[in-house]
Formats: sequence, structure tokens, C-alpha cells
Amino acid sequence: MRPFRFRASVVLDLRRKEEDAAQERLVQAQNALDLAEARVREAQEATAVAAGTGAALQTAGTESWRLGWHQSWIRKQRLEVDAYRQATVVSAATVERATTSVGAARQRRRVLERLRDRAWQRHQVETVRQESREMNMAANLRYFTHAVGGEANNDDD
Repeated sequence: MRPFRFRASVVLDLRRKEEDAAQERLVQAQNALDLAEARVREAQEATAVAAGTGAALQTAGTESWRLGWHQSWIRKQRLEVDAYRQATVVSAATVERATTSVGAARQRRRVLERLRDRAWQRHQVETVRQESREMNMAANLRYFTHAVGGEANNDDD
């Protein structure tokens, strides 16, 4: 019997590469999300420090232009926090899409692996059947050879 060969093995290799690429995109998206979340935290902390400094300046009694500048600076930092939050939302959506993509790629790969496994099982069953047929043929041949040989010996008598 011929050795086992899965005809769709090239496609299975492509599916594995697709899954690896999807996994890599997921890792990159997760890293981008982590970075965006870190930026939000840093910007929030900077805004809180700036607000505390502004309050300290106000209670200490400083020039009005300095208070105006400081309030402007705090508004700018709050806008940065909002921008970083928006980037976090976008990154989270990218992670979600990448996660879905990994799941779909994994499912496509698993389908082909199950097909390969079933084909292997069918091959194994057919191999056993073929061996059984060959053994039966050999046993029949021995029986008939012995039976014919036995009759030839009986004719000599």
C-alpha cells in the first residue's frame, strides 16, 4: 500500500502561517493598547499634578497672567488625556478585531487538521484491510497448493 499523503498539506501549512500572522497582529495590537493605556495614566497624573500646582499658585497669590497661563496648560493636558483615551478606544477595537481574526484562523486550521486526522484514520483502516486481504490470499494459496499437492500424491498411488 502506498504511504499516507495528505493532499491538502500545502493548504494546512498556509493556514498555520495565517494563524501565526494573525497571532502576531494580535500581539502588536495588544502592545499598542497597553502603550495607549499607559499614556492615559501618565497624562492623567500630569494633569492632577498641574491642577495641584495651579491650586497652590492660586492660594499663594501669584500674578494673574501666570494663573491664566497655568489654566491654559491644564486645559491642554486635559485635551491630551482625551486624545489618549480616544487612541485607547481605537486600540481596544483593533485588539478585538485581531482576536476575532486569530479565532477564525485557528478554526480554519483546525478544520484541515481534523480532515487530515480522518484521512489518516481511513488510511490506517485501509492498510489493515489490505494486509488482511493479502494474508487471506496467502493462506488460500497455501491451502490450494497443499490440496493440489495432496491430490497429486494420491494419483501416484
